[in-house]
Amino acid sequence: MINDPFQVLIIFMGIIAISLYLSNKYTIAKKISPILIILFFSALLSNIGLLTTDNPFYGQLTGYAVPFAVILILFHVKLSDLKNAGMPMLVAFGIAAVGSLVGCLLGGFMLSGAFDEILVGEGWKLIGPYIGTYIGGSLNFFSLWTGLEINNPDLFAAANAVDNLTFMPIFLIWILAPNYIMKYYKPAEYWHQKEVKEDSSHNKIVELKVTHLAALAFWALLIMFLAGWIKQEFIASFFPSLPTILITTTLALIFAQFKFIQNLQGSHELGNFAFYLFFAAVGALMDILKAIELAPVLFLFVSIVILVQVGLVLILGKALKLDLRVLAVAAVAAKAGPSSVIAITNAKDWNHLALPGVAAGLFGYAVGNYIGFGGAYLLKIIVQ
Repeated sequence: MINDPFQVLIIFMGIIAISLYLSNKYTIAKKISPILIILFFSALLSNIGLLTTDNPFYGQLTGYAVPFAVILILFHVKLSDLKNAGMPMLVAFGIAAVGSLVGCLLGGFMLSGAFDEILVGEGWKLIGPYIGTYIGGSLNFFSLWTGLEINNPDLFAAANAVDNLTFMPIFLIWILAPNYIMKYYKPAEYWHQKEVKEDSSHNKIVELKVTHLAALAFWALLIMFLAGWIKQEFIASFFPSLPTILITTTLALIFAQFKFIQNLQGSHELGNFAFYLFFAAVGALMDILKAIELAPVLFLFVSIVILVQVGLVLILGKALKLDLRVLAVAAVAAKAGPSSVIAITNAKDWNHLALPGVAAGLFGYAVGNYIGFGGAYLLKIIVQ
């Protein structure tokens, strides 16, 4: 059984390399997502006894990898880009975010007993990552899971798998809905969505430069240090339970507004690589059979969330006389972030909504963590 950190790191790197190769080579693997492939291979090696399941190195690795990755991904968020979204898209995104919050609170309340059996006395924490992922995508899911200290790798594997698998029905709903109910959604003139040409920068190949990667790593590590120092020196004495990841998020968003950060290339790639290390470590900690056992209650919970969110988006969107196309793009942006916006706008030939949708998705990155923590603690007040 391998326990040495250096040897473990070699295996993790091999798992990541193989998983990314499979995702790039085979369509079915790409649809599954490299995240789940990494989790599967890592869990497989630990469950057959090649890797130990209780190595302290895993915790050290995840403790650094998640905030490091979150900072780098948030470096893409320029608040000035919100002007590209336009008021109709922002209102539609707000409705989707409210729908996510209400759906998670309702689902969490209905299943609070089952959640408390999984996380004894702390079942309320489970809705936090789901609020985050249904407002800003998986980035917020991972950071909220870490920030709320949900120390259950089996549950993480099940929760993350359910989150990934339920994106497809949401995407299909918003792909198909306009074909059948568009005639019932006549947008009001005052909600006219401004025409914005699609930004082709998402297709641009990023040139990775060592100087840029070194600078990105420096700023990310500095922000991690500053977040810990600020909490220890100024916050811990009166608010010890404040998650450090919230301070990290705030500092990353502040730094992201400066040109010297915006001009650095490779933050998304470096951030994703850090997340891959996190997934490999979590996979090594999990019990595959236990993760499968936990999945059904999470599927039930997510079904409630989807029904509530889609229902509220359709009802409130109709009441406010918003364009159904704008509602669809905003809902997809809330669930999966900017990358999936491009997928739906290309599929439906709504190219003028691509840039507004991307801007809304980036806004979700920015606010998802705050709303996720707030919603989780609100449920705690309600059920306890």
